[in-house]
Amino acid sequence: MDGYVPNTANSPDLMGQDTTALRTALRWAPTDQLTADIFVNYQEDDSTGTQFTSGFFPVNGKVDPFGATAMNINPDQVRSKLGNDRELFYITSNIEYDINDAWSLTSLTDYRNLTSKEAWDSDGAAFNLLQFFQGQKANTFSQELRLNYDAGGKLTAFFGGNYFTIDNKAELRFSTDEAYAQSLFAPSLAAGAGLSLAEAQTYLALGGVPGGENFGSFDTPLQYSALAALLLNQLVPLYGEHLEQSLSTNGRDTYDLFGDVTYAVTDRLKLTAGLRYTKEDISASTIGHALKTNPYLLGLGGLNGVTLQPTLLLSADTLDKMASASESTDGAFTWRLNAAYRVSDNVNTWVAYGRGRRPEVLSAEGADYNLIDAETLDNVEAGVFGRFFDDRLQMTSSVYYGQYKDFQTTRFDPINGVFITENSGNATQYGFEFDGQALVNDYVRLLATYAYTHSEYDDKDDNGNPLQFAGNSFRLSPEQSFSLAADITVPMGEHGDISIVPSYIWKSKHFFEDDNGFNYAADGNGGFVRTPETYPDGTVVQEYQKAYGVANLRVGFDAASERWGAYVLGENIFDEEYLIDVGNTGGAFGLHTIIRGKPQMVKAGVYVKF
Repeated sequence: MDGYVPNTANSPDLMGQDTTALRTALRWAPTDQLTADIFVNYQEDDSTGTQFTSGFFPVNGKVDPFGATAMNINPDQVRSKLGNDRELFYITSNIEYDINDAWSLTSLTDYRNLTSKEAWDSDGAAFNLLQFFQGQKANTFSQELRLNYDAGGKLTAFFGGNYFTIDNKAELRFSTDEAYAQSLFAPSLAAGAGLSLAEAQTYLALGGVPGGENFGSFDTPLQYSALAALLLNQLVPLYGEHLEQSLSTNGRDTYDLFGDVTYAVTDRLKLTAGLRYTKEDISASTIGHALKTNPYLLGLGGLNGVTLQPTLLLSADTLDKMASASESTDGAFTWRLNAAYRVSDNVNTWVAYGRGRRPEVLSAEGADYNLIDAETLDNVEAGVFGRFFDDRLQMTSSVYYGQYKDFQTTRFDPINGVFITENSGNATQYGFEFDGQALVNDYVRLLATYAYTHSEYDDKDDNGNPLQFAGNSFRLSPEQSFSLAADITVPMGEHGDISIVPSYIWKSKHFFEDDNGFNYAADGNGGFVRTPETYPDGTVVQEYQKAYGVANLRVGFDAASERWGAYVLGENIFDEEYLIDVGNTGGAFGLHTIIRGKPQMVKAGVYVKF
């Protein structure tokens, strides 16, 4: 798929994708008791990059997330174009052995390998300001052994253990033109010298610094170091190819023991209880290098011309010095309890309670690592499934309530130049879900779904301390959503069938980040003061999407022989304009970028079976 976001800079149009994938499966059954299935997958992806249209820098004279963008790439970003070059390989085996009529043994083995090289432009402008490259190599392996019991009676069960390991190595590169970086950080640089931005501009101009009045400008950025002039009285040219590198590793070994038992109390009532014990060993390391620094700082080699420090973005604490940490976490239990009651042959109900868990994380902060607590979710759910009118009407609905503890959020840390995980405290989520379908006649089927979701951070943590995100909604979590569709068949006799499938998906307003578009600062009394996030000119960032709906239409033909068919698919047929993200890496620097949803698009395809 070619890119559908025009790019006016030196890289192809954005949101393009080229994928080649191969898959094979092999079954071996040497005896009636033993079967083995092996799946091998290989995939290559080459993309032209995710759209990061600037919400601040105009393109063709205006800021328009639904128009062209201007995202550039430079030689220090390794790739010749923006985007991700990714290679995936994995092999999975599923071996089943029937020990006797009641017991069987299952072995699941999985190995995966990933390599990727990704370049992106975080500022969304056609100059070098926030240019990143990340290369990754990761390997995972897991082995599970599960003993299954089913003697045809009231009791069924399975027990087993699992081992999972991941080893990830990553290189992160940050490159910039110091003149544009100085414009971005100008207010804080001036404040560091005890001046306002206007005072610094006047001081530089009166001091004879060429273009001193442009300090802080992106249109005509000052080409000399403001701090060198203000603090050292030196005229130092800025460097257009500043480059920093961070090399990091992450490892995790996970050990699980689990068991699950189901007992049929009656023909209609079944009770299930499951328990899992998990223990993990985690490790991480990072080291930074300044690959290119300002060559004009005479007598002060190895520094950048913007902040006069060894690094501009990455932590100076890890510069040419390895920081590492490892932890063996305490074991933890998760569980589930479920009761299913069949009211009749056509109606089934259930009540379930379970605890889920997201494991601990080592999160970098300079030369140190913080162990972020595991996130837990205690959830209660009740639901009903029914089939009515000779199965012409089917529906499933459920209500749920969940309590999160130590909710984990991830953000880009511009101080250390890494993505970090933080403990955001407690949160509550509850809601209602419904999906149903009705067979109007032999040729028309109607389908519908609806969801109400209330997901919000609590006001305080378990110790009564105010939470930073108190009252905020979860990111990408609309309070209400629904979908409608029809599956219409038009018989064509001995030739085959035509199918017509219109659909409509609607979502209410939702936020793109857990901070809901605000910056937070301690108020001195244990609480927080929040102020709207703004662009450098003071314009407030609209970090949310208003309610919107998207309509699609698929028309296909399937031959009566079932040997071939063809289809035409129209996506977003009314060309609804909506956003799928605001903020991204640039948001950490006050230069939020925007990703639009797919525009009106027509696809066509054919299939042949042989």
